[in-house]
Amino acid sequence: MSKFIEKTLEDGEQIIFQGRLHWTYNWQYTFGGGFLALLGVVMLIIGLTRPEALFTILGISAIVLGGGFLAWGYFIRSKTTFAITSNRFIQKDGILNIKMTEIPLFKIETVNLYQSLWQRMFSTGSIELVGSGGTNHRVDYIQEPFDVRKTITTLMKATHAQSQD
Repeated sequence: MSKFIEKTLEDGEQIIFQGRLHWTYNWQYTFGGGFLALLGVVMLIIGLTRPEALFTILGISAIVLGGGFLAWGYFIRSKTTFAITSNRFIQKDGILNIKMTEIPLFKIETVNLYQSLWQRMFSTGSIELVGSGGTNHRVDYIQEPFDVRKTITTLMKATHAQSQD
């Protein structure tokens, strides 16, 4: 998942936390693919009781199409990864065309967390990093956003304390 991020580590830098987007990021593909696959299984069962092959063909087609939706959804979700290292926050977007965003921990002033009721039910949310100079970077659909926020703020405080020594 984070081989690209591991390649960008500086000497002595360690990955403290690795994250990725929550499955609700692409819920349409998850539910659509699951529904098609389930419909395909029902059609196959009906096809076993009928002499014509129409339900069997439709059932196999729906299962293949549903599996394709699930695979495509996973592919889309896997294009974004992020890591919190001992020195910085790193986010990688894309698979063929890659965009990498880095924010040194000592430049982060505030970590904002946003979570709707729906997101609280599924343990997902958004994190916004506010850096010095007013720059913002927001990551939506994070798994376990409270853990991510806690990790960043803990490392921020340690980094700020080291820079003052």
